[in-house]
Amino acid sequence: MRDRSRLTIVEGNLPAEVFLTDDFSAEDWLQQAVEASNDGRHTEARTAFTRALALDPALGEAHLGLGLSYMATRDFAEAVAPLRAAAATPDAPALWQACLAQGLYMTGDFAGCAEAFERAAALEPLATNARLTHARARTFATMIEGSVEAALERYAALAGEGAEDIEVIAREAFAILGVFGHAEAAAALGAWRLARQPDDQIQAYLLQAVSGAAVDRAPPAYVEAHFDSFADKFDHQLVNLLNYRAPERMAELVARHVGSFGAILDLGCGTGLSAPALAQFGGHLTGVDLSGAMLDHARARGGYDALVQGEAIAFLTDHPGAFDLIFAADMVIYFGDLSDLFRAAAGALRPGGLFTLSTESGTGTWTLLSSGRFAHADAYVAQAAGAGWTLLDQESLALRHEGTAPVQGSLHVFQKSI
Repeated sequence: MRDRSRLTIVEGNLPAEVFLTDDFSAEDWLQQAVEASNDGRHTEARTAFTRALALDPALGEAHLGLGLSYMATRDFAEAVAPLRAAAATPDAPALWQACLAQGLYMTGDFAGCAEAFERAAALEPLATNARLTHARARTFATMIEGSVEAALERYAALAGEGAEDIEVIAREAFAILGVFGHAEAAAALGAWRLARQPDDQIQAYLLQAVSGAAVDRAPPAYVEAHFDSFADKFDHQLVNLLNYRAPERMAELVARHVGSFGAILDLGCGTGLSAPALAQFGGHLTGVDLSGAMLDHARARGGYDALVQGEAIAFLTDHPGAFDLIFAADMVIYFGDLSDLFRAAAGALRPGGLFTLSTESGTGTWTLLSSGRFAHADAYVAQAAGAGWTLLDQESLALRHEGTAPVQGSLHVFQKSI
């Protein structure tokens, strides 16, 4: 029996003697890859899948496994090529076509996704989830081609039993089309939705965003309505699915400079995700947010001495010299022009107080994105702060995942002049 002990893989780097002396077959490497993948050791698995394919480029299981390994770590763009190779092998089963379809969906290739599902359906009936995803993909692809109403009219027939409400499909299609850069289709769909519900504050603002309207901040009514509707799934979406870690890293940057504060303001506190990170600084912690539903979750989480529903600049203006630290995680993305916010923050801070904020990376000054959020250039943030502030720290990082790629941003720590 062949000694497999030499097949140990450490951090995806195989010992040189393995490459020089091993006599393992493609199937041997495939077995090692599958075991590593099943254990969640994806770097090791990819090395072994690649080794198997070097020996047998036609080994469909290795192409499939490599693609699924990338899918498991949300590296969707990297997953497509091996999944496509697996689906192209002779006699590829329906499941392999469906795996390719899912990869194409996650990269925004909705027409390709629908076609892959249709190839799978020609081999065997689609499972319920696959059928519903196929219906979404074909609907989105038809919208991109320019036929919003026709796409929505066909959706129910494509989805069959278990079809989602057409308003749900339209709302999610609008967001997804915007994320993947299909602004024209998103605008047409947004206009269709707004015509049906003229009082929809969320859709009205987002239609402005995808249409390139000149807007310098998100209307408070939009922010309140958006987060009231999003509150129940906010934590799961942002932390578990999008890998959001900005509050923890912001607190680490602050701690480099000051270890404790008497009075802290969590500006745009949302569901209270920042409270655990801020606990290390002691002091009285106040949270303020426009959304009452988000504040309900923050209250349930605990950690705050006071929670207030209100608009950020108005609250800052009404509390002169009240705080030693203002902490704004994922909050200034709803402002384009930051000059008023910095002025209000300066008024609410005591001399020497800190203002720390996160921004999405932009160019020039600031840009309204199709998501309704604003991106800011680092140089603009410093310019908006103006005199009376010192930039103590700044760090660039991936704020979270969205679509097929991480959202790049910056963390800033400013100190008010003493």
